[in-house]
Amino acid sequence: MSKPTFTNEFKQGVVDYVLDHPNESKVAVSKKFGVADSTVHKWLKEAKNNNGTINSRGSGNYSSDEA
Repeated sequence: MSKPTFTNEFKQGVVDYVLDHPNESKVAVSKKFGVADSTVHKWLKEAKNNNGTINSRGSGNYSSDEA
């Protein structure tokens, strides 16, 4: 079974939803969007480290965007 992939727009939408609905649990949000709660936490951490935006390069273990 392959790992699901999500667009940056989808990830940003989930992060924005969480930030706009602080009283809703991360578990409830993850069920609403069909992703694991650990994934939601990961996206939130990434957004926090990037001034609130998702800026991932996609799958792969690359050291830079050029790779």
